[in-house]
Amino acid sequence: MLIKVQNFVEKYIKLLLLIEVLFFAIFTYLVMNEISPINKYDENAYLAHAETILISENYWYLGDRNRMPLFNYFLSIFYNLEASEIENYYNLKYANLGLTSFLAFLFFIKLESKFKNKFIFLNLSFLILIIPIFALIHQLLVESIFFISFSLLLVYFEQLNDSPNIKNSIKLGIVGTMVYFLKYTGLTVFLAISLFSIVFGFLNKRNYLKNYFIAFITFFILASPYLIENYTKFNKHIFYNVNSEFYIWADSWDEIVEGVRANNDRIGWPTMDESELPSLNKYISEHTISDVYERFLFGFKSIGVDYFSLNKLGSHISFASIAIILLILYFARKDKAFSHLKPTYLDIITILTVGFILVSTAFYSYISTGFRYHLPIAIPLFLIIFLKLDKINEISNFNNFNKIFVYLNSINLLILVNSYINLLP
Repeated sequence: MLIKVQNFVEKYIKLLLLIEVLFFAIFTYLVMNEISPINKYDENAYLAHAETILISENYWYLGDRNRMPLFNYFLSIFYNLEASEIENYYNLKYANLGLTSFLAFLFFIKLESKFKNKFIFLNLSFLILIIPIFALIHQLLVESIFFISFSLLLVYFEQLNDSPNIKNSIKLGIVGTMVYFLKYTGLTVFLAISLFSIVFGFLNKRNYLKNYFIAFITFFILASPYLIENYTKFNKHIFYNVNSEFYIWADSWDEIVEGVRANNDRIGWPTMDESELPSLNKYISEHTISDVYERFLFGFKSIGVDYFSLNKLGSHISFASIAIILLILYFARKDKAFSHLKPTYLDIITILTVGFILVSTAFYSYISTGFRYHLPIAIPLFLIIFLKLDKINEISNFNNFNKIFVYLNSINLLILVNSYINLLP
């Protein structure tokens, strides 16, 4: 019976992925306005940005250097200057849902060839949809699109590492620019993983300098209008962003509101004395190691609640990840296959990226806390874990499939039950 299930999934995997995405999209469409009936907080900013683009000369408005411009321009396509605010809010959420669903399907098609067992991959797609992608889709936020694009960036890093050619270098530069134009975090990861990959290549006697030079040239050409405007408007800081430049070094949101934000930090360089601007040097000079420790402790406690409390969506990520890792270790011990679990390049850059996001989110916690700040780790984590499960299953000549089938479906059922009890309104 299970062999027939496996063969069916293998044969119709693309159709099943499409049905899965459509199901989540339709369900979300039906409940999203009930969950978030009115716009608030960051959603107001996205509405304002979309409107500003439409009323600006030549539609040229690259944002306030808090939110990046790509999502704003997408929303402006569907913004109606003659409609009410609430009508635009709903219409833009529908547009975001449509784009997210489309990108999710394309992302799954990109990943599908990496898996030998398509049932394992189908379960991965289910978890990706229910947790990161559609977790915040009821709100008008960039996160859902960013989660997909961010994960795609790591996949293109792997693709260049495996096949270092000009085409893959250009692709990486394009995706790197896209992720940067969605959220500033994308720039930090793009540059950091690029530098790591160059060093990693040298350590493994492979020279990637030419490839990353091409990727960087592609990135800077595509990002040049934004970077040039940064240079001219924001004191020659080409990568200017209020969060990385100032906010992360403050001790509270009130300090930001009364300081750099009150001095026009989103229009130009803040009109206040340089010695008063939050910065790394200023933070180090004014804080002790104990202060830093307390800040990180506060942040990691907040993250811990997000991932280990059953009434938080993050508990699904930690529960599913730990459960599947235990299953992998069980099979690896039973089949004496630990040697096949050695870290791959994708494993390494994913772990580094996850570490960076968790640490930076913990440090930023004095300014703002929220699940969405560290949720980008979910898809990459799930991907490397499920790839290991697929590898272990392949080594056993698919003899473990019966146990995997029951185990994964049990995890999915528990997640759905917990969602119904603790998460749905």
